[in-house]
Amino acid sequence: MSLRSFIAKKISYPLQDLVNGTAILRTTEVLNRTQYWSPEEQESYQFEKLLRLLHHAVHHVPYYRELFRQHSLSVSAIKGPDDLQKIPVLTRETARENNQALVAENMHRMRVIRGVTGGTTGPPLKLLRDSPDRSFTWAAFFRWYGWMGFGYGDRMVQLWGTPTVLHVPLSYRVRAAIKDFYYNRHIINSFHLNERTIPGVLDTIERTRPVFIRGYLSALIQLAEYILKHEIRLTHIPQAVSSTTETLLPPYKTLIEKAFQSRLYDQYGCGECNSIAFDAGDRNGLYIAVEHCLLEILDERNRTLAEGPGRFVVTNLDNFAMPFIRYENGDSGRFSPCDEKSKIRLPAVKEILGRTADTVTLKDGSRVHGVFFTDILNELFTEHPSSIHRFQAVQSRPGSIEFRIEKDTPPDPSYLEAIEQALHQFFDEVHVVTMPALPGDASGKFRYILPIPQT
Repeated sequence: MSLRSFIAKKISYPLQDLVNGTAILRTTEVLNRTQYWSPEEQESYQFEKLLRLLHHAVHHVPYYRELFRQHSLSVSAIKGPDDLQKIPVLTRETARENNQALVAENMHRMRVIRGVTGGTTGPPLKLLRDSPDRSFTWAAFFRWYGWMGFGYGDRMVQLWGTPTVLHVPLSYRVRAAIKDFYYNRHIINSFHLNERTIPGVLDTIERTRPVFIRGYLSALIQLAEYILKHEIRLTHIPQAVSSTTETLLPPYKTLIEKAFQSRLYDQYGCGECNSIAFDAGDRNGLYIAVEHCLLEILDERNRTLAEGPGRFVVTNLDNFAMPFIRYENGDSGRFSPCDEKSKIRLPAVKEILGRTADTVTLKDGSRVHGVFFTDILNELFTEHPSSIHRFQAVQSRPGSIEFRIEKDTPPDPSYLEAIEQALHQFFDEVHVVTMPALPGDASGKFRYILPIPQT
């Protein structure tokens, strides 16, 4: 074990657990054992956690107490996974309308952090996360790191979103720098990648020599295209590369692996339940963290499917502060048949069909996805606490944007002006318009990003 790994495992991460009230290292050890359990043992463990969550939700969470009352349900009626269909699906709109009612009445006894969803499939949703949820979320990540050969304290480069509009306080920058130090990671702003800035990014990768490169798929594609276009051969080959936020299609995987000369690993999660499934590199799909979540696939009549394809419905088994039970997150996919030869005995997702995040092109040539716009709205929220139901970003040519806002009442003019000023930093032409209702596409499905039409 290197000195850096020793410091991370014996000092940095235990200190983080102590300060945050989490148990990430201990939970990681548990998950490294349960992944080899038989399917029957895993299902039993998962169902015990589900029952504990349901008992808590009915007694302490107003939304579920009323839901069970309205449908004459009791926890005792849930005797196995098949009985889950008795519990109505929680949609995103229902979660937004009942945001406060989803918060546990005994939440004050828990160590919680507040946050919002990333908004890649819709406007952000306010969330609370307790210590067990954070422990299992990160433990599932650490188990995945082990699958990729990435150890405690190994160097990481992240192509990530960073604050884009408002002044960042010194205290925030100091905390971020401390976190980056003990995680041994280097953050690169993925919202400013173009022909001018990419050479510097590649120089940073060569200089820092990361074991692991992780980033938004759109950012990795831009780097890969540049590397291959200019016939660049990196002298440093990372142990692994991982994409997030957008659906990893086979051509993208081939492109990135060719450019970085390294294996690309996929992962899957959502804002309401992180760490759902991970790629172990054995071609069996993405292994589901069944110790942390319960993933179902439903058809159009809300019937459970053995393999799919169908709509994803997920239950976060660890967040007692704000339970999401049978939550439809807007994604779809299919399960993978069980591989008896695999050492990892977890069930797997074969493919994810519905997590496609379109991109738009900024005036400097950078390509960004929907998180870019939700990041801007989140930053403006403090100074302009106005509520937007939905937004839609429409692009007809690179560097221009029509930003549509759905509001049934006239918005504050200063808020519209703030949005326009923020967007003008990244687009030559900006049009901000308001509508009482934003239209869907020909199939009736709403899209938050309408990119330049393909010819």
